[in-house]
Amino acid sequence: MLSYKIGQMDRNSLNLRHLRYFAEIARRGSVTAASRALHLAPQTLSAQLLMFEESVGQPMFERVGRRLVLTPQGATTLDYANAIFALGDELSSVLKGRARPRQQVLRVGVMDSVPKLLTLQVLQPLVDRHRDELELNCEEAPQAELLGRIATGELDMMLADAPVPANLTRGLHGLEVAASGMSFVAARSLATRLAAKFPGSLDDAPFIAGSAPGSMIGQALEAWFSRQRLRPRIAGHVDDSALLKGFAQAGLGVIAVPTSIETEVLERYQLRLVGRTDEVKQALFLVRPRGRRMHPLVAELETRMAG
Repeated sequence: MLSYKIGQMDRNSLNLRHLRYFAEIARRGSVTAASRALHLAPQTLSAQLLMFEESVGQPMFERVGRRLVLTPQGATTLDYANAIFALGDELSSVLKGRARPRQQVLRVGVMDSVPKLLTLQVLQPLVDRHRDELELNCEEAPQAELLGRIATGELDMMLADAPVPANLTRGLHGLEVAASGMSFVAARSLATRLAAKFPGSLDDAPFIAGSAPGSMIGQALEAWFSRQRLRPRIAGHVDDSALLKGFAQAGLGVIAVPTSIETEVLERYQLRLVGRTDEVKQALFLVRPRGRRMHPLVAELETRMAG
């Protein structure tokens, strides 16, 4: 049993079992769901949570509708609990002779609509600086899923092409760390035909949309097309950025990519430039938990990108 003193707590009041019960409730969002996962009666788990809250003298959750949501104190506790669990796993590996050099683990969520090359561009300097002691875990998923995983402490940060929803700003902090104009690119034959009269040549040209129509960048592109009185022929919607570029390489249509990664896209996929505009911006946001201990590498990245 893990026991130690925090503030005025009794020496044996905080234990690893309480922390695991608390973390499972935070992850599941309800005592009932957590009790099923832990194979405990809901009444037993509720009693354990009450004992934990009484021992630390702070409420860990507040009820929002039918869901339990972490309080600021609960969010901080979950952050430390996850760190304790990770150290426990590391200790187990050491004792079993499977230890590796001590590394910092950074868990990053990336929205599925964020271009992969843009993600690489943002994270590469951090990887280069901490190559020998960094374990970088990147996961791709829709925005809603990633926001939920940050709230439960499963991710340290996320990269998104949209700001934090207004109803979540209490628990999450979002910082715009990049903004780029857009470049329109296509396979050689199509680009050669369209480049001379850009942007007017995009009217009725095949265009492959790289994000849903309701997304921020999708709306911005639609507004720009409207201002230019252009109606490209939508050849498809592809939300996977690598597949999008593959279709462009196959000659199926024009695509729009952030100008900041234009060179890499042209070289890697043998595409050609049709034209550029600074009137449409692809924004990138770094999102992290608010009001809890920040991962030192997230703090470093945020400082560098803000500067």
